[in-house]
Amino acid sequence: MIKFSHLALSLSLVMTSACSQAEPPVAADNKKAVTTVSSAEQSKVEEVIRANLKSAIPDAEITSVKQSVAGLYEIKAKGYGTAYMTADGRYMIQGEVIELNGAKLTNITEQGMAAHRKELLASVPLKDMVIFPAANGKAKGVAYVFTDVDCGYCRKIHEEIPVLSQMGIEIRYLAFPRAGYPSPTSQKMDAIWCATDRNAAMTAMKRNQPVTPASCQNPIKQQYELGQEVGVRGTPAVFLEDGTQVGGYLSAKDMAALMKIK
Repeated sequence: MIKFSHLALSLSLVMTSACSQAEPPVAADNKKAVTTVSSAEQSKVEEVIRANLKSAIPDAEITSVKQSVAGLYEIKAKGYGTAYMTADGRYMIQGEVIELNGAKLTNITEQGMAAHRKELLASVPLKDMVIFPAANGKAKGVAYVFTDVDCGYCRKIHEEIPVLSQMGIEIRYLAFPRAGYPSPTSQKMDAIWCATDRNAAMTAMKRNQPVTPASCQNPIKQQYELGQEVGVRGTPAVFLEDGTQVGGYLSAKDMAALMKIK
């Protein structure tokens, strides 16, 4: 039986700067014209697509069905990637839609995902993240970083924090225990999010130093699920405020260059 989890994007997936596979960015900045249909027709198409998916893949929680390009409909499901279906709900296409316009290639799939990620990331309360602010409180740019504590590349990117701070880049950490939730790793992360000084606890754990175990109500489970929804496949997974995924591990210099910060 087809599994919706197979809808991982197929192009440019190889990344050596994460503890497991993560998606690199594909630039996309143009809005595409879409042939519009009436709201009644749209509702009918969505009903057909949802019914067919429910029949074929009962455990898929469909979060969005919307018109895309070339008569296709973009489908999103909680915890998985993006797929496309024909209006009759009969054919599903897995992978990325790329528009060819002369020598210019535009990744329509990434374009849609970036907009969705932007909304989701912006909805996370600041108090629920572990934030390392820019020096002097003057941020020139913000990066959201989904992190694990046992990941070598997560530890490596954390060592860049002092330089990132001086460059004016604020790092907002969200929890993504690669072993899942609940797991021994998520329990380790409890100790960070429940610490009186979460920044100090994060740094200590990233340096393999002891952190007092702790338990409290925290957002780790919700952040793990959010990571799945925005397409995190490994850690660290770095996103900019516009929803674009830029890594994997990045040096401070490379991150600043992507943000156009000098």
